[in-house]
Amino acid sequence: MSLYEPADGLLGTHVTWHDVEMEMQRVLGTNARFGANRQIRDIGDMKGFMSKIAMIQADWNFPSQEDFRNLPDRIAVKMSSELSLYDFSTLVSSEKWGVEKMKSMTSHVKELHNREVHMYKILGREQPDCPTVNVLALEEFTEYTPLKAYIISEYIPNLHDVAMSDNVPLEDIWAVVDGIAAFSAMGESMSDEEIKTATNGYGYIADAIEHFYGEHSPDNMRQNLIDVLGVAFEEKVDEAMDIFEMICGSPEIQNNYSKVSQYLGHSPVLMHSDIWPSNLLFSRSSQGHLEFEALIDFQTASMSSPGLDVACLMVTCLSKTDRRACKADLLDRYYASFVKSLKPHQPIPYTRKQLEDSYDLCFPAAIILMLPFILSFSLRLGDVIPENSIDKSAGLIEDLIAVHKSNLRKFPGFFGSC
Repeated sequence: MSLYEPADGLLGTHVTWHDVEMEMQRVLGTNARFGANRQIRDIGDMKGFMSKIAMIQADWNFPSQEDFRNLPDRIAVKMSSELSLYDFSTLVSSEKWGVEKMKSMTSHVKELHNREVHMYKILGREQPDCPTVNVLALEEFTEYTPLKAYIISEYIPNLHDVAMSDNVPLEDIWAVVDGIAAFSAMGESMSDEEIKTATNGYGYIADAIEHFYGEHSPDNMRQNLIDVLGVAFEEKVDEAMDIFEMICGSPEIQNNYSKVSQYLGHSPVLMHSDIWPSNLLFSRSSQGHLEFEALIDFQTASMSSPGLDVACLMVTCLSKTDRRACKADLLDRYYASFVKSLKPHQPIPYTRKQLEDSYDLCFPAAIILMLPFILSFSLRLGDVIPENSIDKSAGLIEDLIAVHKSNLRKFPGFFGSC
């Protein structure tokens, strides 16, 4: 029995209908059952790689004396599992990971889940000005539950899916900027023990590269870039891949990414560390605008430099044109929202200039972490890749090269002898 082999529970996990039903009875104070016409749907396809996510629609069967109107008709169940990692592995390697690699990831997956459970408890206490899902139940991995752990929340209906290859319009991004800044400011209220139990600590970028790439950049990245951008872009692709190889192959640079805040002279702050469209839930208004409903998936929260979340947001959510045009305005908005979200007695841990320097240093790392997903989603669209997806990838390659050259001039000590 393992987390990486299919089981007979929900969506192939070890979590069963009985587990979820019993948990809902406990939390909701009811004797109601899900009913014979209960339904389940996988809503996590390519939206997360450490879990399976189900939407359960109940057909509540309840004692006559109970008021069924207080029972949610739909819930979301996030079950930690390695099953989705098989799909993820094809994004960073030409072959799926083997059993030994999957075994080595098991403890990591469990740690990430338990951290997210702790983070949701802190969110419930602090109530930052950042929308999140309404959590109903949390179950950690323990010695008594080594294979089943979950997070159950109310299901948010009428969500609008923003694909990794899509862009969020600039006028709709500001609520996200405010939300992730408020989440970061919440970290100033966390104790040392909470930082230890609810975050990945201070080495997220280095750890992510080590776990997913090893000492080499993704071995199918160059070909995927050529497939999306065409052979006319080959020279720039090669230049970009040299940057990938330099960072992925240098423990010294990766170690420096674990202490960007120290390098820039400010205190590390709480980062979500995994800002991309699948972790940002949107609905669409009657006027056609995207409305930010929730920030989710706190498994990889870390203590880092503030440019990381901003860089991931701009890499994954904005078009080339918007990203280049709004950098200063977006950094201004993020900084103002962060400062506003601090409690009265809390000092400001970094300056606006340090935020910008952090963004510049973290931008190449954000591309290394996110571009494989953007490319994979583009290639999944079929033979005719939309022009906006091609333009997005091309812009990231161009900006990676430009920002890296600028960083070598501005921060030569960060890259050592490279």
